[in-house]
This record gives sequence, C-alpha cells and structure tokens, in this order.
Amino acid sequence: MTQKTISLNEKAYKRLRKFKKSKESFSDLIIRLCDTKEKEEKEDILFKYIGLFKDNSDDWEKVEKEIQKERDRHLISEES
Repeated sequence: MTQKTISLNEKAYKRLRKFKKSKESFSDLIIRLCDTKEKEEKEDILFKYIGLFKDNSDDWEKVEKEIQKERDRHLISEES
C-alpha cells in the first residue's frame, strides 16, 4: 500500500489526537471520521424532504399508491 505524508500544524494535530483511540493509527482515525461524516450526510439528505407533501395530500396519496404497487410487485416476484 502506498503512503502519503501530510503536514499538520500543532493545533490541528492536537485536535486530531483527541479523537484517536488507543490502538488506532492516524490513518484509521481519519478513515473513521470520514466514514462518520459521510453517514451523517446521507442521513441529512432525507431531512430536505420532510413536509414536502404537507400542502398537497392528493400527491402524497399517489406516491403511497405507487410505493404499495412496487412492494406488491416485489413480493409477487419473490413468491414465484
């Protein structure tokens, strides 16, 4: 595996070190922190849809029907 060297100022190093677990390398720490951030970003994307249909329940009913059709179709295909 190739390695890259990065430089951190003292303040950045100390802040990063606070998050490091005892037997964890800095590479593992950075990967863990990035994975956590990516997971949070994926979860946050759903928040932009909250209340999307609050003013138009007819549209929401159409969406629910389509969802149910897809679920039913999937269940039927699994039973075959």
